[in-house]
Amino acid sequence: MKKIYFVQVGFAFDGSVYLPYAAGTIIANCQADPWIQSEYEFTDIIFQRERLATALGKIQEPYLVAFSCSVWNIEYNKALATRVKEIYPRCIIVFGGHSVSEDAGLLSECPAIDFLMFGEGEATFAELLHGLADSRLQNVHAIAYRDADHRITRTPRQCIEKDLPYPSPYLTHVFDKIMRENPDKEFLAVLETNRGCPYACTYCDWVSGKKMRFFPMEKITAEIEWFGIHKIAYCFGADSNFGMFSRDSDITEALIAAKKKYGYPEVFRTCYEKNSADRVFEICCALNRVGMDKGATISYQTLSPTALKNIGRKNLTMEHFSALLKKYNEAGIPAYSELILGLPGETRESFCAGICKILESGQHNSLSIYTCEMLPNSDMAQPDYIKKHGIQVIKVAFNHIHSAPKQDEEVQEYSYLVRSTATMPPDDWVSAQLFSACIQCFHSLGVLRCFALYLYSEHIASYYDFYNGLLSYIMNGSGKLSDLWHSFQTKYENSLAGDWNYYNKSFGNVTWFFEEGAFLEIISDLDACMEALVPYLMRFDLSPAFFEQLMRYQKLILRKPFVTEEHGIFDYDFPAYFDSIIKGNYAPLKSLQTTVRIQPRTRYDSIPAYAKEIVWFGRRRGATVYNAQEITVEQKK
Repeated sequence: MKKIYFVQVGFAFDGSVYLPYAAGTIIANCQADPWIQSEYEFTDIIFQRERLATALGKIQEPYLVAFSCSVWNIEYNKALATRVKEIYPRCIIVFGGHSVSEDAGLLSECPAIDFLMFGEGEATFAELLHGLADSRLQNVHAIAYRDADHRITRTPRQCIEKDLPYPSPYLTHVFDKIMRENPDKEFLAVLETNRGCPYACTYCDWVSGKKMRFFPMEKITAEIEWFGIHKIAYCFGADSNFGMFSRDSDITEALIAAKKKYGYPEVFRTCYEKNSADRVFEICCALNRVGMDKGATISYQTLSPTALKNIGRKNLTMEHFSALLKKYNEAGIPAYSELILGLPGETRESFCAGICKILESGQHNSLSIYTCEMLPNSDMAQPDYIKKHGIQVIKVAFNHIHSAPKQDEEVQEYSYLVRSTATMPPDDWVSAQLFSACIQCFHSLGVLRCFALYLYSEHIASYYDFYNGLLSYIMNGSGKLSDLWHSFQTKYENSLAGDWNYYNKSFGNVTWFFEEGAFLEIISDLDACMEALVPYLMRFDLSPAFFEQLMRYQKLILRKPFVTEEHGIFDYDFPAYFDSIIKGNYAPLKSLQTTVRIQPRTRYDSIPAYAKEIVWFGRRRGATVYNAQEITVEQKK
């Protein structure tokens, strides 16, 4: 029989690794074809990023090797494919996946590749195996290859099935061998319930079509049961808009039932639909009650009307956004928001003002800001679009945040990022990056959140003025904070190096986003760092007595390592005041002697453990600030 190998490698996350779902679905579909079963042997899936020689040693006398390509493994795949071809020149090499561009340029770039596949792989790969056998490649849909005259030939896309008939790799035992041979690994899994997306965001290449198609409910519930039986702790929902359909509530109930029955999955994370507010809210509440998800996503990407038009996106109104946040806050469910820096039409001013509008609307729990990345098959990555919007794209070393530094990486991966546009020149882009790190560290992670909330709510300073002034103070000052932000500035200005992560071995053998690294540095030396900020904070003419109490309260509610219990006595009811602001029901600050006691649920006796659980895992649920269940308030009557 002809031996087929699949390569879908991913990085390990602290000992955990995803089961190779994309390869698994193709294998499961092929094994349902009796003729393919009789002709081909699906020998192995290489799923861990190993040394090339190690991976190569697992491939013996292959007829075909198929590679699943994403931004985190495309260079590794090219290097391994080249070595396979050197040893086995007759072996057929096939590349498919999100990082296989529709322009078929990979065939010229990497001579080892014989076929490119575009879009969904299940039906195409099965057709390819038949086409190779009878030499009728013209009957294979959605591929590119070199013909006998070495010209690149492309075939048309296949008609999209009404629904998704493909069998499950979990239920057809595709992954049994991997799990049996790797008992020390904690496996993560993907749950895919539908394909398609009705939206047309130009930066996205998530799906291969706009038409929504569905996997059968019986398949989905059986897969969820499989996750429970096989102790899959983390399940990622691969739908583009979970919560869009009524059956998503039933899927949620099946996940919860599996957790109650087996204890697994422990966590379910997905990308929520932005317009089905009531259904998504109920889903988040249900998951939150059993601890399967600690937050909800309400993303904006940008608040610039010009940028929104350019990327083909329409946002919720700010009023709707504020109402949703209030609803989640009252239910005790953390909600987080995301923005993208570098979208065409955005300026430095509009972007930074947009961040502050998000705060004004009530988003104080968690805000994540990402640099716009060019994905090969997105509309944004096409030459005409790039030219129209004056986009400068840079190739930088791939930053794999929250993993061990890749100093001895055998094969370097790359990202293609937006460095500037017609409306945001490079200097403005750097400035916006520094402002973003400032607001995420000091507001979203909580270091100065109380000061910002008070000054804004009492009409003393806007969020924009407060944080813009803070950034200026830090950049023009000296000491630890100034050194940190100047190091960030240097790295952004030297952007081609692509070193956009922070590393301090004291926080564990893990890389961090800049704002996370800054937060960990501050929390490790809290008193000194806060003292360094006093001259700036005193500019707002708060009375010395009130300032001292607000500063003590701000430091008290930050979750710190090594703390078992602490308390503070104040002349003001700070807890009720800030709670009213967070929940969108402002009530004036009362003069009332209040004792605030902090009793953390968990004591962290090492900085690395604290960093992992609170900053890495807990950021989106606002774990850097104590929650209401850990705070006891006593008032003197």
